[in-house]
Amino acid sequence: MKTRISGLILSLVLAASIISCATTSAGLATSTVPVADKKYKVIAPVEGTKYWYTFDIAIIGIPLGEPPIDRLLEELKKEKEADALINVRYWTDRSIFIFLTVNRLHISAEAIKFEDEIPDPRKKGR
Repeated sequence: MKTRISGLILSLVLAASIISCATTSAGLATSTVPVADKKYKVIAPVEGTKYWYTFDIAIIGIPLGEPPIDRLLEELKKEKEADALINVRYWTDRSIFIFLTVNRLHISAEAIKFEDEIPDPRKKGR
């Protein structure tokens, strides 16, 4: 009985080391559009995560979709009705299970609205 349990544990450890792997990367960007000469107001922090998959055989990888970077940035801007994002921080990681790779992208940033486009409530009736 004891050797059976030891064999099962050893098999699980070997299977986990053979069929899975994980890597990660991270980065930072100042903004999604140039904001150097523009006045803006920070609306709120935003955060989101997206997944995409690839089919991998040894060194050959076939993407099963495009990385959703632009979609995620647009969703984060729409969420707060923002003009742009600043202080953009991102990280990606990848988990490999036999022939399927699960890629994950996470972005956190601050949503901003340019001041010339912020409606002035005092000018509503004019």
